Amino acid sequence: MPDNLNLNLNLDQNLNLNLNLGATGGGGFGPRFNTEDFAKLNPPGLPSAACWPSASSPPPELPSSPKELRYSKNWDPQFRTWDYVEEFILNGGAAIATIQARIQSQALFPVPDTIGNPPTTPLNATALAAEVLGVLNASIDRADRALEILDQASAAGALRYWTGMLHIDPSKEKKTFLLMLVARAIGEYVAMRLKGVYRMRRPAQVYPWIMPMIDGPDTPSFPSSHALQSHLISGMLKLAIPGSTAPVFPPTGTWPPAPAGTQVAQALDRLASRIAENREIAGVHFRMDSHCGLYVAMFCLDFLNNLAATSLFKILLGKATTELKRVPVC
Repeated sequence: MPDNLNLNLNLDQNLNLNLNLGATGGGGFGPRFNTEDFAKLNPPGLPSAACWPSASSPPPELPSSPKELRYSKNWDPQFRTWDYVEEFILNGGAAIATIQARIQSQALFPVPDTIGNPPTTPLNATALAAEVLGVLNASIDRADRALEILDQASAAGALRYWTGMLHIDPSKEKKTFLLMLVARAIGEYVAMRLKGVYRMRRPAQVYPWIMPMIDGPDTPSFPSSHALQSHLISGMLKLAIPGSTAPVFPPTGTWPPAPAGTQVAQALDRLASRIAENREIAGVHFRMDSHCGLYVAMFCLDFLNNLAATSLFKILLGKATTELKRVPVC
């Protein structure tokens, strides 16, 4: 065999075919390079009035709403969420002072010091030591959960667990997928605002021996955004599934609430809790962060569920409910 034969087949060559075509622009189909003579393909003349559908005679494949006629496709659901976030804010759901007052007055989990009224259950030295010990004890599960933790670290990776559990096809059940994204967006907004209030250090910043498995984002620890968003996503899906019950806030009985209801409802609750728990195992969150995320998610769900029937959220929820009628009530 010749010495100069390059047996190194460079298996690490660029095999990333960029299957996530949505990230490349052009409506999800990648860029196009049209040469200067491309315009020669165009027929003479400008578009006629028939190219702009009127509300009085819309084509049968388009909706009858004049607003929707302006743009015949559903736009990118990631951007569509902001109408719902605005509605949540303007209706008072994101009054952070109100949510903070609820957190300060509860006795279910310790709360870091902050400006304002002292919490009912302050994070004193004893409570903080218990939180650190909880993270250390959770770390023994890192080997078992490693791939799951890495997969759920990104938003897209985490969302696949809900779409897989309920067999949701985002290209077909568009309203259900939008509902999930609305939950994620509202959860992120509320979590970031509360993090700015409490400014709690991450576990490894409190006790370096924790050595987190992954690097958490450069944000404060309390509350856990993963926990808040996960329980909001599961909670909103539960509202859209026939036979599910509305959330109860403030919570009563055991804490955290045991999964209840149908098998589907319980599976959704356990999935949200597991995603939050994975962040503790990874060493980037305390248990109190997860508990606060759950608590605030319950507050948000209760608020959203009590919006008027004509609200954007309730209309979207109704359309998602129609799409999820196939989910077994068991």
